[in-house]
Amino acid sequence: MGELAFVAVDGRRLARMREQGADEFGNPWVLRVAEGWEPLRCCLRRAGTGDSIALICFSPWVSASPWMEAGPVFVHFGACDGYLEPQRYPDDFRRSPSMINPFGADGARVYQHITFVEPDDDHEEAVRRVMSQPEVDFLHVRSSTAGCFTFAVTSHGGQ
Repeated sequence: MGELAFVAVDGRRLARMREQGADEFGNPWVLRVAEGWEPLRCCLRRAGTGDSIALICFSPWVSASPWMEAGPVFVHFGACDGYLEPQRYPDDFRRSPSMINPFGADGARVYQHITFVEPDDDHEEAVRRVMSQPEVDFLHVRSSTAGCFTFAVTSHGGQ
């Protein structure tokens, strides 16, 4: 296993959505005012109270897949700097109840390594353990309460 990369929603995809005024599923890009609890998938932090955000439908998959899951995620309404420390587990998500959803090089889910982590668990250690399995090529961390995508983890910065 190489160095891990913790990958937020691609800023180029978000820029195209902002320009089009809709997410990739045709839902209008609507301004919301953050209450301060919303997990932002563009920069992997919690929104601040009063931040301008949007709730969009998003799938981390960039090509057709039977594993393609789409769901609601919060992002900044306008452009942001993205996640600037991809080698570091996002601090604001270390205590979120999460599902580690692993996939093999062929894109198929690796069921035997699906892992649920609770707020008091060591999330980074769990991700590293799952990524160390030879049949796991990348994974998606998802909210285990809401089911929505949080971020991807790769050993090569891709996916």
